[in-house]
Amino acid sequence: MNRPASISLPPLLELSSSQVEIALQNAASQVDRLAASVAAFVKVGAEMCAHPDAAVAAYGVRVTVEAQRAIFAMQFHDVLTQRLQHVRDGLGDLQDALAAPTAPAPEVLLSAIRARLTMEDERRLFDTLLGHVPGAPPASADTDHESLRGSVELF
Repeated sequence: MNRPASISLPPLLELSSSQVEIALQNAASQVDRLAASVAAFVKVGAEMCAHPDAAVAAYGVRVTVEAQRAIFAMQFHDVLTQRLQHVRDGLGDLQDALAAPTAPAPEVLLSAIRARLTMEDERRLFDTLLGHVPGAPPASADTDHESLRGSVELF
């Protein structure tokens, strides 16, 4: 088996970032297709709701309710996409820092990476694993347990 004489970290970071980007693009096209299908169900459900036959109208209500549930469940994709974008961008920041003629101070790099995080559980995980970055606002200690499991946050 051929092994490289040395491993350079910047190309590995670029590879990882590119793989995340490709995964994001592939997922987006599939979610777009799924969203179009759900929208078609919403339309069919609305048409069925207007049907004069009460049984058909009742099925229309069920179709509409299930389509609305599917739309809500699809929000996982938005959260997943955002998290993966933060990973990709953090890898890019690290790659840029390693390629710079003068590397930034670790606190500056960590502060830039942490500043990209928009979800409370991301900031808490960052602080737990990497320590709190001086000058960064602390992650909220009173956020309920739901945010730890990646529940949908409005921001």
